[in-house]
Amino acid sequence: MKSRWRIPALLACNAGWLAIGVAALELVFGDWRHPGKINRLNFLKNCSLQYDVSNLYGDPDPVIRYTRDRYGLRGCFSQPGEIDILTVGGSTTDQRMIRDGETWQDVLQDRFRQAGAPRIVANAGVDGQSTYGHIQNFHHWFPHVPGLKPRYILFYVGLNDFYKGEGYRFDRLLLEDPGGFSLQREIRDKSAIWNLVRIARGTYAAMVVHQIGHRAVDFGKLAWTTEALQSDYDFMDSRLEAYADRLRTLADLSRDFGAIPIFVSQPSRRCRMGPRGIEGTAEVETYDSHAYNGVDYHHMKKRLDRVTQQVAKEKDLLFVDLASGAGFEDDDFYDFAHMTPRGARKIGSLLFEKLKPVVTEDGAASD
Repeated sequence: MKSRWRIPALLACNAGWLAIGVAALELVFGDWRHPGKINRLNFLKNCSLQYDVSNLYGDPDPVIRYTRDRYGLRGCFSQPGEIDILTVGGSTTDQRMIRDGETWQDVLQDRFRQAGAPRIVANAGVDGQSTYGHIQNFHHWFPHVPGLKPRYILFYVGLNDFYKGEGYRFDRLLLEDPGGFSLQREIRDKSAIWNLVRIARGTYAAMVVHQIGHRAVDFGKLAWTTEALQSDYDFMDSRLEAYADRLRTLADLSRDFGAIPIFVSQPSRRCRMGPRGIEGTAEVETYDSHAYNGVDYHHMKKRLDRVTQQVAKEKDLLFVDLASGAGFEDDDFYDFAHMTPRGARKIGSLLFEKLKPVVTEDGAASD
């Protein structure tokens, strides 16, 4: 008789201990004690992942660590309230394939420390996000990060706003909320295990099923040209007007948040300065049915960056034009947009030189 109940009792005991373990895990790592909905935002948070970058660029230790805290931020700080400069952008801000401690934000923070004016720089980049999503950050993300009050918000923008619809699905930060109480929604909002499963499923779908990922480009094997396909680019005007409006909104939202906005243009390796002048990739793509190559891209991107500069001037903001800066080389990129660690060091150092006079001379931000 005793032996008959031994196995069920053992199973019940193990189930009880498992339930206690799950409850303890949820209390420690879940968001049950917080009213916000950070867990529902459509990007990585509260995770530490490893990536093999050996197929992207040379590194003596090609397995890198990528970490985001419970609020979806990258960086070296203890609490969000410590952040002085919050950086916002897409994948070139996020830098999924650059290890913790080597992003351009890490370089920028280290340069401030070395200069005797320490500033905490946090990374709020989201892969694929454009200014559409940056605006949503102020509604659904930043207000729910306890103590987050950066003195500056740096927008590293342009590349994802170049294409029609680019990044749209990445810009939808918040899941639908029909209102009312739902046990499933509460678990989705608060559960650490649910969030872990969501991260694992999303990563698997991106990397394995859809094979979405960063790809290495051998710039030496590309065909380059110095001849543009278009003679004028007026077909961009309506999009540029809408882009300008979004930048104005971001400037206003930043100031409403108590921060000073800074706009920074982004370099791209679809075009470069060659011995014959500006040369671009010969591959032909389309922009609203208009064919363009890398030389056209150079002229089109300059128009977009001029809009960024004009809005910055209109709003009396600092504009840093990294896109037109000399000194970038093929080895600074592993594809047309994303930097190697060497490129990240250049970006961080260039930003430091431009930001140092502003940040260190600002009495409210100085030590």
